[in-house]
Amino acid sequence: MSYELAIKPYLKGGENVTVVAIKMENKGRYSYEQCELPGNRTQDNEEVLIQAVLDHIRTELDPTSAIVKNQEQLAKTTEALERANQLMDGMQKVNLQNAQDIEDILARLEGLEAQGEPDQAEKEETDEDTPQVTDTENQADEPAPAQPTTEQPVAEAPTQPTPAVEDNKESEKEDDISETTNQESPSEDNGGSNNE
Repeated sequence: MSYELAIKPYLKGGENVTVVAIKMENKGRYSYEQCELPGNRTQDNEEVLIQAVLDHIRTELDPTSAIVKNQEQLAKTTEALERANQLMDGMQKVNLQNAQDIEDILARLEGLEAQGEPDQAEKEETDEDTPQVTDTENQADEPAPAQPTTEQPVAEAPTQPTPAVEDNKESEKEDDISETTNQESPSEDNGGSNNE
C-alpha cells in the first residue's frame, strides 16, 4: 500500500481547520480518505500530512488506542513540568543566596571604608611630603638603550709600535749628525793641513 496526497491541503472557511485528502493504492484499487485537521497545516510537508490523516482514521476506528496514546503524552508532559518546577525552585534558592552574599559583601566594604578613612587622610599627607619623581627624571638616570647601526665596521690598518718609529728617527738623526761631523772633520783636517 502506498499513500499520496489527493488534493492540496486548504483552510476551511472561517474555521481554523485544514482539509486534507489522501489517496491509497492497493493492487490497482484506489480509496480516498478526507479529514479535517485542527490548525493551519497547509505548510506541512506531504509525509507529515499523510501520517496525521492516518492517525485520525485510527482514532476513529479504535478510540481506546488514541486514549492510551494521549495518556502517555500527558504523563510525559506532567513529568517534564515537575522537572521544570524543581529547576525553578533550585534557581530561586541560588538567587536568594547570591543576593544575601552581595549584601554581606557590601556591608563589609562599608565597614572597611569607615576604618580606612583616617588612614586615607594620613596617606594623603605623606604623599604631599614626598617629592614627586617625573618620568623624565627616571629616564635620565637610566642608560639609553643601544641604537642599532647600519654602518659597516672599518678594518683597522696594521700599526707599528710607536717606540720602533722613534728609534728609527733617532737613528736617522744620529746618522745625520755623524755624517755632518764626518764631513766637517775631513775639512778641518784638510783645512789644518792647508794651513800648515
